[in-house]
Amino acid sequence: MGGVVRVFAIGALFLGIAGVFTPSFAEETPLTTERAQIAPQEVILQFVEKVESARALKADEPYQAQLAHLVPVVGDTFDMRAMSAAIVGRVIWRGWSEEERDGFASIMTEFLAATIASRLELETDVPTEIQSTIEGPRGTKIVQTLSTQNGENIRVDYRLSRIDRGWAIIDIVADAKVSEVARRRAEFLGIIRSQGHAGIIAAIGRKLEKLGQTGT
Repeated sequence: MGGVVRVFAIGALFLGIAGVFTPSFAEETPLTTERAQIAPQEVILQFVEKVESARALKADEPYQAQLAHLVPVVGDTFDMRAMSAAIVGRVIWRGWSEEERDGFASIMTEFLAATIASRLELETDVPTEIQSTIEGPRGTKIVQTLSTQNGENIRVDYRLSRIDRGWAIIDIVADAKVSEVARRRAEFLGIIRSQGHAGIIAAIGRKLEKLGQTGT
């Protein structure tokens, strides 16, 4: 992909390590391009622009308005079934019914959207640059980005896989080591093993309720 592109540190919104800034590329984002034809870098550009638009929403309850805006954005940009399967583990995932899989993927979509919404007002203005797009394992693409916080460089990589609707994010990795999938797997796996599907749905539901109470 030609040139370095400045974008928001959206990966950091998930991982809590950096912030966002006002875009300079809005006129360059291919918003009218067919979804299936969009390259991985442009998927990231569109995603971060839509997230930034949530910041500008005016409502009596900003967090709820932002969440309602972000849930379909996250649902479209991420392959939540693939991420959910990786978080749960293939053996457990195969043992769940389709209804249980859909339920977990759905609540994870809301949870990731809520995580972004709850941090929109907390992040400071820190620019990020798309450095390159490289080949990843098993046909994936990795969009590598770099940002700076408190004088320190922070690398955030987006891993994307091609599905029916086009390229979709399946993981976010900070500093080449902090994977969103691995982080959530470590957080949720004990609950899944001890309390099953109902237990993890209830646990994430409580997290969503807490985010709703503290969200701005």
